[in-house]
Amino acid sequence: MTGHRVVNVWMHGGLLMMSGARMAKSAGNFFRITELADQGFDPLAFRYLALQARYRTKLSFTTEGLSGADRALRHLRDRIADWRRDAGRADAEAVSDWDARFRAAIADNLDLPAAMALVADLLRAALAPAAKVELLTRWDQVLGLDLDRPEPAHPLPAGASQLLEARERARDAKDFATSDRLRDELSAMGVTVTDTPSGQKWRAAK
Repeated sequence: MTGHRVVNVWMHGGLLMMSGARMAKSAGNFFRITELADQGFDPLAFRYLALQARYRTKLSFTTEGLSGADRALRHLRDRIADWRRDAGRADAEAVSDWDARFRAAIADNLDLPAAMALVADLLRAALAPAAKVELLTRWDQVLGLDLDRPEPAHPLPAGASQLLEARERARDAKDFATSDRLRDELSAMGVTVTDTPSGQKWRAAK
C-alpha cells in the first residue's frame, strides 16, 4: 500500500503478439526484460517500440523491430547530447506551439503514435537546438524514455579511424559517392556516422 492514490485511470493495453500468436507465459513464447538486456538491448527500447501503437491495438513483437527501436532511442539520446553543447536560446512561441501539439495528441485518447511522430518531426524541424532539448525534456515526462541519459562511448574497431578520416576528406572535396561508400563500410564495422553542421559524428557499437 502506498497510502495515497497512485493513478486516476487504468487502461488495458491490446495483446502483445509474436509470430502471429499471443505472447503468454503459459505458452512459453515470451521474453523477460532482463533477457533483452542480456542481449544488449536497452530495456527502454521495448517502451519505445510499444509507444508506436495505440494502447487498445495489438502490438507485434519481433527482435528486428526491437533492434530498430533500440537504434532510434540511442540516436535520439545522442542528438540531445549534441544539442546541449550548442549555444542558443529557445524561441518561447515555437516551444509553446510544439508543446500544444504534443498535448493535443496525448489528450486524443492517448494517441502515443501521433506523439512519437511529432518527436520524429521535431528532429528534422528548423528549430534552435535549445528549443528541441527543452521540448524533448518536457515530453519525456510522459514518454519515460530517459532521454537525458548519455549513451556510453565505445572504442572504434581497428581501421575505423582511418576510414573516418578518409570520409572527412571526401566530404570536404564534395566527393559524396566516396563519402557514402565509406559510411556503408563503417556501418558494416558497427560504426554509425551522422553528418551535422559541425561535422561528422560517430558512435561505435559494443
